[in-house]
Amino acid sequence: MKALLKALLTTLLWVSLAPAICKAGPDDAADAVVTKLQSTLLDVMQHATALGYTGRYDQLAPVLTSSFDVPYISRLVLGKYWSTLDHEQKSEFIKTFVNYGIAAAASQFDGYNGETFRPVSKEQLESGRVVIRTELVKTDGEVISLDYLLSEKDGRWYILNVIANGVSDLSLKRAEYTAVIRDQGFDGLLAQLKQKTEEYKEPAAK
Repeated sequence: MKALLKALLTTLLWVSLAPAICKAGPDDAADAVVTKLQSTLLDVMQHATALGYTGRYDQLAPVLTSSFDVPYISRLVLGKYWSTLDHEQKSEFIKTFVNYGIAAAASQFDGYNGETFRPVSKEQLESGRVVIRTELVKTDGEVISLDYLLSEKDGRWYILNVIANGVSDLSLKRAEYTAVIRDQGFDGLLAQLKQKTEEYKEPAAK
């Protein structure tokens, strides 16, 4: 189960919710984004062996890239260094970061032990963003909380952040990535992410 939680934290990024919560009942389109993501993750887990790494990657890729506001998350995860990059570097980071996230999920969502997702609550923030709270339930009754922060952009809802059992992966990633850039430069960070992406692949998929 530690591998599953690690996969969730690698794939789903989070920042603490600061805005005050107001009324519940936002657009159902926000719910649909989370529901589609979770149903895809379950399907990949249930058919992990038959799909193999490549099949899992191909099934996850379109859902992950369409569910998350990747440019927004990329800016957050690089912190102050984002503004120092030119357009080409930003594009290269987004591409590399996305490939890494999908590869991590494809590698780690490699089995199914009866886990299920269940909805908990839905609330709208004063900023117009939406928080959808869910739980991942194991067959032994253990529950992992998964809360999603979503925002609407150009008529569509996107996930900005996720928190799993109170663990903020985004803050860890930001600390890690900015430290690499500080010590090894931006190219050093890209090289590390690309190397990790290759390491996630099964030998037969390389």
